[in-house]
Amino acid sequence: MHPRPLRALSRLLHLAQPWLAAVLALPLSAAPAYVTIGTGALNGVYYPTGGAICRLLNDDSASHGLHCTVQSTSGSIANLAALAKGDIQLALVQSDVLFHAAHGSGPFAGQAPNDQLRSLLRLHNESLTLLASATSNITTLADIEGKRVDLGSPNSGDRLTSQALLEAMGWRPTDFTLPPVASPGNRLEGLCNGTLDAAFLVAGHPNQGIGDLTGRCQARLIPIEGEQIDKLLKQYPYYQRSRIGANLYPGQTSSLATFAVTAELVAKASLPEDQVRTLRDVLSRHLKQFTRLHPALTTLTPESMQAGDILPLHPGMLDAVPTLLPESLTTSGALATAPSAPTSAATPLEGAEVLPEQPAGATLPASSDAVTTGQAPALTTLPVPTEADIAQGSQPDAAGIATPSAAKSTEQATTATPVPGSPSGASPVTRETPAPAQ
Repeated sequence: MHPRPLRALSRLLHLAQPWLAAVLALPLSAAPAYVTIGTGALNGVYYPTGGAICRLLNDDSASHGLHCTVQSTSGSIANLAALAKGDIQLALVQSDVLFHAAHGSGPFAGQAPNDQLRSLLRLHNESLTLLASATSNITTLADIEGKRVDLGSPNSGDRLTSQALLEAMGWRPTDFTLPPVASPGNRLEGLCNGTLDAAFLVAGHPNQGIGDLTGRCQARLIPIEGEQIDKLLKQYPYYQRSRIGANLYPGQTSSLATFAVTAELVAKASLPEDQVRTLRDVLSRHLKQFTRLHPALTTLTPESMQAGDILPLHPGMLDAVPTLLPESLTTSGALATAPSAPTSAATPLEGAEVLPEQPAGATLPASSDAVTTGQAPALTTLPVPTEADIAQGSQPDAAGIATPSAAKSTEQATTATPVPGSPSGASPVTRETPAPAQ
């Protein structure tokens, strides 16, 4: 090459060196990350809970780069199967299902214990709920023996928990009349059409599906209590005593004793630690807002959300415990970021990308942890009553903002005032409050 062009190129490189060095010194912006939360049926509580998490993450995604979608599924066991396949990154799972997955027992018998699961957070309580048809003579737990009882879909969270109750009572499935075969999507419709006397389900309260059955079909909630239940709770630490409060559903005028599992947010150990820390920090900053996004979440506190000892904690949760930041405790800050109206269990939350319900597509059978009635639930918005409203039995104000209780005990009671909104005109508005110690 001619010396003159070489000298020109040399000068150009000399001039470009500082600029190139400055560019190389700039920090590389992190690529966006995406997580999907496996939840449950549209008219249960897992689905809006996952939507609430995604809403808060997506509101701040410009600052942390983590984007979230919520996927409707058939429940806990399907979520674990999807998590194992990598179809989802976060899963809501009831605590007894989680215990059996971690130990290779129950519906996971014959499989190796799942040592890749990690705990993130413990969320709301889910009570074993016994519903009886309006035409049955069932008033106590003992009355269901010999009746047509749906124990839950095979290999579901509902079936797992109800089976534990049967064993505690000394009953076998053959002690009940075999109910008609129903698909998981409409297995409880027999409470309305006369083909079913009673049914068990594990559900967070309030639950839109239960509100539909009690309002449209006059199904009744039956208490689950007695000496055998006391022994069951002592034997299995993942169960705890619970109460379903008075006036929660149409026709339910007194509180009912039962027992509950907890909804656990879990992930695989391979989920990047920075993503887990982002999730933890966002929920910590906006905990007051999070508890207002569904009535079942209102009693959550930083202490109650600390994961139990079923699984090891995810490494991303080990460097700090979720805490409320001072600004998140102020009323003005909470109201400024709270949604204009809380959503119902069937309403996708604004800001939370929703994926359609997917088949489990895994080696484990799908479950039906949440109630479904075989038809699309009404997309209604349910305002949440305040503490004063609940105490006085009045309706919430136009803002529909509830003040969560700061206390939480191992026994939960749920109180509410039914309002119009479901196809039956009696979809309940509720929130959970601690029950008096017994």
